[in-house]
Amino acid sequence: MYAYLQKGAVLVAAFGLSFSLRAQPLAEEDAVVVTASRSEQRVRDAIPHVTILTRREILESGALDVPTLLRREAGFEFSQNGGLGKTSSTFLRGAATNQVLVLVDGVRVSSLTTGATQLDQLMLDHIERIEIVRGGASSLYGSGAIGGVIQIFTREGRGEPRASLEAGAGGEGTHRLRAFYGGEVGATRFSVGLSHIATDGFSAIDPAVAPAANPDRDGYRNLSFSASLAHRFAAGHEAGLRLHSSEGRVEFDSAFGPPSATHNGATRVGALTLYLQNRIGERWLSRLSLNEGRDLFASYTNGALASRTRTANAQFSWLNDIALADEQMLRLGYERLGQSVASTTAYGRTGRKVEALLAGWRGRLGAHALQLDLRSEDYSDFGRARSHYLGWGYDWTGELRLVAALARSFRAPTFNELFFPGFGNPLLRPERVRHAEAGLQYAAGPHLARAMLFRARVTDLINPFPVVNIDQATLEGVELSWRGAVAGFDLRASLTFQDPVENRPGIDRRLLRRAKRYGSLELSRSAGPLRVSAEVLAAGAREDNHITAFPTRRIALDGYGIVNLAARLRAGPQSELHARLDNVFDRRYELAHGYNVQGRRLLLALRYGF
Repeated sequence: MYAYLQKGAVLVAAFGLSFSLRAQPLAEEDAVVVTASRSEQRVRDAIPHVTILTRREILESGALDVPTLLRREAGFEFSQNGGLGKTSSTFLRGAATNQVLVLVDGVRVSSLTTGATQLDQLMLDHIERIEIVRGGASSLYGSGAIGGVIQIFTREGRGEPRASLEAGAGGEGTHRLRAFYGGEVGATRFSVGLSHIATDGFSAIDPAVAPAANPDRDGYRNLSFSASLAHRFAAGHEAGLRLHSSEGRVEFDSAFGPPSATHNGATRVGALTLYLQNRIGERWLSRLSLNEGRDLFASYTNGALASRTRTANAQFSWLNDIALADEQMLRLGYERLGQSVASTTAYGRTGRKVEALLAGWRGRLGAHALQLDLRSEDYSDFGRARSHYLGWGYDWTGELRLVAALARSFRAPTFNELFFPGFGNPLLRPERVRHAEAGLQYAAGPHLARAMLFRARVTDLINPFPVVNIDQATLEGVELSWRGAVAGFDLRASLTFQDPVENRPGIDRRLLRRAKRYGSLELSRSAGPLRVSAEVLAAGAREDNHITAFPTRRIALDGYGIVNLAARLRAGPQSELHARLDNVFDRRYELAHGYNVQGRRLLLALRYGF
């Protein structure tokens, strides 16, 4: 950790000096974030390291799915077993897929059996914005929020009712269609959207590494639907619903053949929420919600069903925000979660129940900002789990802020880890984590920069083979992010140095598929109706299990660097042409051993109404 303190101190000083010399504060309104405290606040006022990706940024990227968009963000890594729609793994500050909580409109959509969310099945067509909160957040959201929280907000109607359409095509037989209609009529907001994406793809596994794999193309089809309806009965009183469903049909490979075998999967990720929000007096805001998140994966070999698992997260939530004074907010809440599974695998149990009480306070004392969150949960299968968060911010100047936080979070064992026949261990304990972080923020006009030192100590880490609680792991590093405008260019940059290590007696080794160094740089400029951008993504060497000899053999994956280009041409007040060129130099590299990645590909799209 001392090496990261030295490195972080130098980088923080460099960030602060460079911005103090060049930045010109502008009178701009900040974006608003809700995930960092479960209530609205300016992003520059949030104590955790937060990123917001807006609808405009999603459109300008030209990306098809969520992982492609997120891989440029500080602290975020992912690997994928082939192309679009194939199984992916998400890492945030070195935390694994089942240690990163993903919400869709506030709804858990993770699988009870794996603990992971099928982020690779979430296309960008129906997404309004994405918020990323890094660091332990179990005190706000419960199990799984070890590396942080990724919350996806779907589109809803605003302003005069209008339609938007998009049609696109590109390499590898890729084509897409999207339609959306929404707006406001009196006190009612509404929206409905439908989209379809299909691609012939490429072979998921490299047959030179795994000769038993089928060398044919592995395609993907996705059909997504979203809808929302909200009605304001009176000032401060509103009821509504939001629905999102993403269904995929994916072709994939097996490294163990035979080469003539075909493998297909059917996937579904869905989120439904019903809510009632009431302003009870001037200082009390109450929100009741009923949510359900669903996850489905079924696999077929040569057309015959091999396995099918459907899990659901049904949650009741009652949150109350009480304004004690100016800039002093108290939160009290109760949540009840029911998780269930129906599968061709005989787990022996069909679900678990969780009850949670939570309390929080957020406020200011002069130049000091404070956030305190407490949560106590009772699990029907292993008992009680407690978590907390204590964050502090100090406004050193009008632009510079010091931040620090201590937190405790946890992850409940999944049903695969607990009860999978011949494999699970019902005696597992939850993973428990202690977090510490500190850093510096610069915010002025278009510039927002953060430099953060972080450290998380995981105890009772769950080992996958065999499934037992091993000693611990350490996730530590330095994380930098910056977005701003210089000399007519819009810039986004991120850089992460980390050392995620598994600690056992006689063993200290880096966790799989995590690089010690990775980052991104995006440069954009507008000239009249034309806007162009260039994006560079780079990562250092990583380790992975050998595709056919796991878990007994590890192999090194080389570092890589790729370039993506995008351009947007306004053809009128309501229409535009967009182009994206992925992997401009057709670089061959690996995100997971033995699996191919996207080569050079051009995507074109015509949009109306945006």
